[in-house]
Amino acid sequence: MQNSEPREFSVVEMNNSSSVLHKIANLYAEQLMSDLIIKVGNNTYPAHRVILCASSEVFQVMLMNPEWNEWSKTVIELKEDPVCYPVFPSFLEYLYKGKINVSLDTCLPILSLADKYNIKDLVQLCLDYMFKHIAAAAKHGCFISWLSYGWCQPFHRDLAEELQRFLKWNLKIVADSKDFLDLDINILIMLLQQNDLVIESEFLLFEYVQKWVLARQEQIFTEYSLADEEKRREVAYITETVMKHIRFPMMSPAEVSHILQEEPVAKQNPKLFMEFVTHAMSFHAGFDSSKSHSANDLKYTPRLYTSDQFCVSIVVPEFEKVEDYKSIASNFFSQVSLQESQQTDQTIAWEIDFFPRGVRFNAAKLINIYATADIPETILKTVRCRITCREKLTEDKKFMIGVLITGIQGRIPYCKTVYVRVQYFSQEENVLIIDNLLPYEELELSSVNLSPYLVSNNRDTLDLSVIIIPLSDLSCSVAPKFEID
Repeated sequence: MQNSEPREFSVVEMNNSSSVLHKIANLYAEQLMSDLIIKVGNNTYPAHRVILCASSEVFQVMLMNPEWNEWSKTVIELKEDPVCYPVFPSFLEYLYKGKINVSLDTCLPILSLADKYNIKDLVQLCLDYMFKHIAAAAKHGCFISWLSYGWCQPFHRDLAEELQRFLKWNLKIVADSKDFLDLDINILIMLLQQNDLVIESEFLLFEYVQKWVLARQEQIFTEYSLADEEKRREVAYITETVMKHIRFPMMSPAEVSHILQEEPVAKQNPKLFMEFVTHAMSFHAGFDSSKSHSANDLKYTPRLYTSDQFCVSIVVPEFEKVEDYKSIASNFFSQVSLQESQQTDQTIAWEIDFFPRGVRFNAAKLINIYATADIPETILKTVRCRITCREKLTEDKKFMIGVLITGIQGRIPYCKTVYVRVQYFSQEENVLIIDNLLPYEELELSSVNLSPYLVSNNRDTLDLSVIIIPLSDLSCSVAPKFEID
């Protein structure tokens, strides 16, 4: 009798793909049966057309299309940037093995090769690495080269935007590194136009920009093949083009006076800096600058200054022990005005309440002349910051409110998230509530290494700062976008 039972039960997949990959890798390692020699710089590398064509559409067109010179050649020379020479063997080996070692120094040249030859999986590996190591790149002097590359590659827009945010909010880390002086002038100018640039003071920002200008000046006089007069004109042009975006009125009169008398870039350009100082002193004297003030003039607009006079820090240690719905309170006193002529002994008192584990409203009764209603308990799963003005303001006052939240990446703390509001406060409207500062669900679990917002050596601390800066009628809240054209 014929057995009619199905035979599918006897089918078993036998996976020996690792062995096949090993054999392909051996073709590269042992240089077996190579049918092509690739020359890069002064080095040559045996390769296999079939592997190159299978890995890259660019190689496929180059090596299989009779219209290309390389189609019939057994030795082809690739014109690569010299920085790619050291990583080319690893790049080529990746096409055989699918494995590659990437570091802060090698990631960018590997990415540029992967982009050039359209190796999409390798492109993604490099991008993933860069996103996870931005803080380390800034700390170790690779950041500016990453930013410059991302700025020029519109198909890496997400990476470029992340790098731009890091630069705005962590300028001190970048400016203290060795490659800050390589920052492109167009990126620097766009950076200096941003209102949400985080920096201790405008004076410190000036010092960083002066360092950049002096380095560019030295480069022009030592490397450019121009007449001395042309070099001086070039230096003067660069100085004015960059320095006009420093907001001198946002410095104290003592700081701008020091710049005019002591700083080298001001001594080299006395007429230019006298104009800058005049604007600053007129602002502090309370003179009407509106006649020469245009709607897009940013020099009277503060940035996110982290000095003690504008900023208060809130640290929440041992976050897992914080009770649900508990408020961490802090008090702060801000200046009445940025103009020295309007500064008095009076300050404005603020109360800041931070709710890292949600907000609870207790049950209550609503009683009016018509009826009584029960209001049930309400719980909001949000990370909230409540900012209350405690002064009885006689008129509406405008403030820039910033909340800076520290994150960690590769054990390096940095400013990860920034919230900015321009807010009017009055006697009737004296509270600003900012919700969803952090992902509530992520912090609710709050185990070590779960959230990039848990910092300190034990990864158990929340660290944020609140900035409150008065604005004047001359302040401009709309700045040009920091983006790729």
